[in-house]
Amino acid sequence: MSKNWMRHFELLLTDSKGQLTDFGKFKVHFDISWVKSSTNTAVGTFKIYNLAPETVKKICKKEFTRIQAIAGYDGMAAQVVDASQVGIARTVNGQSDGRNYGQIFSGEIRYTIEGKDEDKTVDSYVLIQAADTDQAFSTTVTSQTLAAGYRTTDFDTLLMKDFQLNGAEVGRTPTMPDTVFPRGRVLFGMTRHLMDNVAAQCEATWMFVNGKREMVAKNEVVHDAIVLNSETGLIGMPQQTFGNGVNVTCLINPNIHVNGLIELNQKNAFIKRKQLSNEDLGKDGSHITTETRNGNITVSGTTEKPASIATDGVYVVQGITYSGDTRGKEWYMVLTCVARGA
Repeated sequence: MSKNWMRHFELLLTDSKGQLTDFGKFKVHFDISWVKSSTNTAVGTFKIYNLAPETVKKICKKEFTRIQAIAGYDGMAAQVVDASQVGIARTVNGQSDGRNYGQIFSGEIRYTIEGKDEDKTVDSYVLIQAADTDQAFSTTVTSQTLAAGYRTTDFDTLLMKDFQLNGAEVGRTPTMPDTVFPRGRVLFGMTRHLMDNVAAQCEATWMFVNGKREMVAKNEVVHDAIVLNSETGLIGMPQQTFGNGVNVTCLINPNIHVNGLIELNQKNAFIKRKQLSNEDLGKDGSHITTETRNGNITVSGTTEKPASIATDGVYVVQGITYSGDTRGKEWYMVLTCVARGA
């Protein structure tokens, strides 16, 4: 097991010539939101403090077009990896391979502003907001025709050609049905909306991840379970919610991805359960039932439905929120998870 010590952080800005500049040595505060959804793309907000005026001008005049954040811990087992492999999870028997840092965000810069924190008149900052594959997501329109006899894979290929014109690449793709459609089809509209139809035919969900269209079939995961407990970065107690899964806070671990698995060690990670409403508690309780279904503890008959609890501690990650400060205490990620098979 690798050790979480010595934070690692790189903030790479790319200019129009493709040259990289690393701002990771400055004071940086960042917030990144990444959810399992085709209606939103991952968004990152970065505050870089006390830059030279010339550098501030370059950023605000949009001489930089892209931003990447690489974070985690150097640790005893950390190693430098090929840039194309940064952020790709590798696990053996459910354990991380020991690489403690990797890419947690890559996106296109869409907004910059300079300012100062209200409580500090000395420290100035440049705020950068970026979105993963923003151009492809927000501007791509498809106006094409599929001839009679097309298959779902033809539909997908056509849409990807339009996405690729705006910089998106083909990523994970599930096995597609081989149904032959006897009639042609006219396609017009936002490409991302049409891609929802492709995903529905494949019983899958899709989203942009680091510049790639990633489509994941139902019950498929992108990595094996990564164990979380007090020794591997778990912070506090996981929180059960009403209808929104279980929230888990841990130290930044770039090997954990949306649509991946985590395993909570139950000896060290008891779930803090939600209290039922006064309306439910005021009744005789006969309407409330607790049963184990598909290996998950489920409560029924309540006004609000508590999220299922996994008896084996294995959950599917549905969303990740990162927050960090290179000069402060923040260095966390909050995982929104659902019990596997729930």
